Amino acid sequence: MFQKLIAALLAPLIVLYTFLPFLLGNRSADAALETVPAGLHSVQDYVAFAEEHGVPAYSTATFVQQIEPLYALLRTLSGRPRPTPEEKHLNAHIDKTLSELCGYIAENSSIDVELLITTLPNLNAPAELAKRVLRPDLTKLREQIFALRDKAYGADQALLGHLLYLLGVYVSIIREVAIYTVPAEEDGFVEVIMDIVYDDGQRAVTHPGIFINPTTGDVHGNSDKGMIDLGFDVNVYDLLIYSTVNCWQRSLGFGLLYDLLADVTPIYNLETLRLQFNYNSKDWMIQVWKGNYGLAANGFEIGIYNRPQGQIGTFYGAVSDDEMMPMQASLYHGDTLLMQRGPVTHWWLSAFKLGKVIYLPKTMTMRFSITFPNAQMQKAFLKAADSQIADRATYTVDGLTVNCVF
Repeated sequence: MFQKLIAALLAPLIVLYTFLPFLLGNRSADAALETVPAGLHSVQDYVAFAEEHGVPAYSTATFVQQIEPLYALLRTLSGRPRPTPEEKHLNAHIDKTLSELCGYIAENSSIDVELLITTLPNLNAPAELAKRVLRPDLTKLREQIFALRDKAYGADQALLGHLLYLLGVYVSIIREVAIYTVPAEEDGFVEVIMDIVYDDGQRAVTHPGIFINPTTGDVHGNSDKGMIDLGFDVNVYDLLIYSTVNCWQRSLGFGLLYDLLADVTPIYNLETLRLQFNYNSKDWMIQVWKGNYGLAANGFEIGIYNRPQGQIGTFYGAVSDDEMMPMQASLYHGDTLLMQRGPVTHWWLSAFKLGKVIYLPKTMTMRFSITFPNAQMQKAFLKAADSQIADRATYTVDGLTVNCVF
């Protein structure tokens, strides 16, 4: 009881210590020392260096180190503040195919997926404590949660189903997790399988919805909702994450609140353009973003939204399939091409490239094009561009295609 009281009193300090580096935009000190040369003595010197060379991307190793205080808090609350090395981390491992792909990502970016998996915290302590004190039937509880999961899957609520699955796993006591690949029906692809062994001896073999082509590096889900229905697919060798057409984010549309939250969240650093115009009895908005995402990626987005004409407020819905337009975009730092995506017909063209360095948004140039369905809509867009973004971007016209530099 005493140690739980002490842990409760220390919890605010531990949480502050854990997240303070995020709030301050901190990076790994070692990485920063390797990247930043000696002889920079003023803020202006550092800003000039960052503008030219970028700053180190946030790393998985730093995250693992910084999140440790939260693990310590959980262990203290469960009455087991000093676990053995075997108890500290979940017994999780991946196969050779996944290890090689993860190794490529780790070598060429700040993200080490294998390190993250193999250092997953052992969160069995809360379930073990509940089992000792309350003596619940964890097997029955897990089965009840999984019944709700299956109901969500049956109602085509895949994301809710995934969350319920994770909840069911969390309330169980896990002894081992093996993640491996098997040949998929799609030629050249393998499917990722997760094999979980529980304390009660039961085993769960799950198919999270990740299909990988080890040769091309393409990773996709089992639908157009992205891998694990998260809304994004990946190319490992391009280190590129990009949105699918029918991602769950489509139902959220766009509201000004989204940008306000991004502005106050330290893991984003973005510049944006908004072009609002009227066409075909609807209010339209095409918005463009470029910048840093998750402290570990450079990226861009183009979103196309509309709503009934005259509607009050800042919310717009994502356009329908027949209102989507062909788009393409590329992002540069100086003369160096960082990434490109398209041409593809989409409502939300986005791409985020992992790397070891992220660049200040104002030092990156985004070149993008949108092909409009007719001259009337293009004219409305160009009129908005002339009045709303003329001081921040330039454009040229090629037929029904508008090419912009931001």
